Amino acid sequence: MPTTEFVVAPLKPGIEIGEPDNEGAKAIKECGDTLNKADGLQRVRIGTQVENPSNFQMAVIWDHIDKHKEFMAQDSYKPFLERFLSVAAGHPEIIHADMVPEGAVNKAFEAPVTEIATFYFGGEAPSGYIDEVLKFGQTLDKEQPEGYHGSAVGITHEDIEKDGHKGKGAVLTVGWSSVDAHLKFRETETFKTLAPVLRKGVKTANVVHVAFLSVAQ
Repeated sequence: MPTTEFVVAPLKPGIEIGEPDNEGAKAIKECGDTLNKADGLQRVRIGTQVENPSNFQMAVIWDHIDKHKEFMAQDSYKPFLERFLSVAAGHPEIIHADMVPEGAVNKAFEAPVTEIATFYFGGEAPSGYIDEVLKFGQTLDKEQPEGYHGSAVGITHEDIEKDGHKGKGAVLTVGWSSVDAHLKFRETETFKTLAPVLRKGVKTANVVHVAFLSVAQ
């Protein structure tokens, strides 16, 4: 089962990953080139959060979480990490989730804007949570709200923590034509009806938007 690695890290002042001549862009490109050579790597996407452009966001799809672990055990990982940290203002936060339906996460990432919603359960995920959220996605696929591109969801492999709530979490990715398209959808009766499904058992949550760029292989 493919695993998506989600990475968030604050960038040092002056780092602009979208400017080819900027030191940050050069460093991220080198890191992307290293990742693309890793066994089991499917796709690397990078961007910054719309809400806070100083926060770097990366999404890496692996054939399996074990492939990421194998990469981290290789000699090339230490210089890769050092190069990445050279542009980061703090240690990156990394979580993994097996996103379903399989392959659907690419539709979300390929959209002009990707909504990334992280839900914190403060313990184990409620029974049947993924099945219910998949129904949420199926409704969107059927109704095709304006600006919607696709969605995927997964439970985190590791425990995550926010506001004192530590435990498993869920990551929902939804592709939109724009941030405004997402905000308009939140005002619809469809969203108001389906929202309780997303919030079942959730102690707190975080939502950001990212315009991802694919790192060429």
